[in-house]
Amino acid sequence: MLKKLIKMGVVMSVMLASVNAFAQNTGKPEYPRYGFWSNWSIGGAIDLNDQAAMGGFSFGDNWRKSTNIGLEIFAQQKLNHAFDWRIRFAFPNLWAPLTGTANDGNNYKMDRHATLTLDILFSLNNAIKGYDPDRRFNFYIYAGGGLGLSFNPDESIVDYETVGITLDGGIGASYRFGESHHIFGEYGYDINGDAPTPSTFFSKDLHHTNRIFRIGYYYCFGLTATDKAVAAQKAMLTQENFSALNSQVNNLERQVNTSRGNEKKLENRIAELEDQLAQALEQGKGGNSAAADSLQAVIDQIKADQLNFYAMPFSVLYGVDQWRVPEEEEIKVKAVARVLKDNSDVKILVVGFADYTGSDKYNMKLSEKRANEVKRLLVKKYGIAEDRIQTEHKGKSVAFGDIQFSLNRRVSFYRVID
Repeated sequence: MLKKLIKMGVVMSVMLASVNAFAQNTGKPEYPRYGFWSNWSIGGAIDLNDQAAMGGFSFGDNWRKSTNIGLEIFAQQKLNHAFDWRIRFAFPNLWAPLTGTANDGNNYKMDRHATLTLDILFSLNNAIKGYDPDRRFNFYIYAGGGLGLSFNPDESIVDYETVGITLDGGIGASYRFGESHHIFGEYGYDINGDAPTPSTFFSKDLHHTNRIFRIGYYYCFGLTATDKAVAAQKAMLTQENFSALNSQVNNLERQVNTSRGNEKKLENRIAELEDQLAQALEQGKGGNSAAADSLQAVIDQIKADQLNFYAMPFSVLYGVDQWRVPEEEEIKVKAVARVLKDNSDVKILVVGFADYTGSDKYNMKLSEKRANEVKRLLVKKYGIAEDRIQTEHKGKSVAFGDIQFSLNRRVSFYRVID
């Protein structure tokens, strides 16, 4: 009974501490923080490209121009509710005749070009309205830059291949259907310079200025297994549960106080039995040790029940090869610190674990670093006495379920009863 009460008390105390932290945010919900490998997307688009070659920044005095069709592929990641970033490879004049009408009335072959750019996307409606996981429409602006490869096969004008600077920017809108599928449209400019030097790039003689309209699709892979586990744990800590948890914690605190009195009586009983054991052993020197053996068995059983490790019902979870506590997981360390501050007689064991993605030696060291880092946070950041915290590391010697499962990349907490 004592073991159950202590476990339930720790559960409720930790959950109450976590809910209280969430309850302090009375404004709009915040975008959850995820690891680097979550919320990546891949996609592609078809470009309708109005190209002006050897022109300036306007389309009024171009030397020659043409309209054609191209393709692009990209990878994109959502950073938060307002910002994304993407890396894009585009070949915007892949199809259609590449001939342009020049100012002299003749037709000439246009530049072919490919670009590799890094863009930042800023969501206008998400930034204004705040985070809403159910929002499907997204209106955004984007800007970025990178490198462009240009070449022209028309030797009658010029024969060249060059790598130069590319700048791009524009506006866009996307719509999410289902959980992972998105369609989008964008309108913008790609401006391609002659060479990667400011003096050349901002001259009149740009290789090409592209006015582009693109439509495309991308698929979002969502959260990693680790972040899904974190999200599932946080989903239990909702404002609706706050009042009920508070009532349960108060009730459990009364029961735990009663149980501590019983625990003290148990400790006193062990002390009495040990005194009797010493007397029995002394008498056993005269030839009868049966009473001493029987008494020792009783004491061993009581100590086995009392000197137990009580596991706290959560663990700090990690990504692959990660040992510093993730920012979104530190709320658990903070909750443990609160329990320790509220219960000055409580000591804990911090145990690090690892999955099977490395060697035995490497994972043993990795699990040790995880446990030591959690202890460091408890001592240095939250002011817990170092002698109240023990550490162990198990490497990949203890696995739950699939040996690759994210739960094996964890630090777990256990109460030590002295």
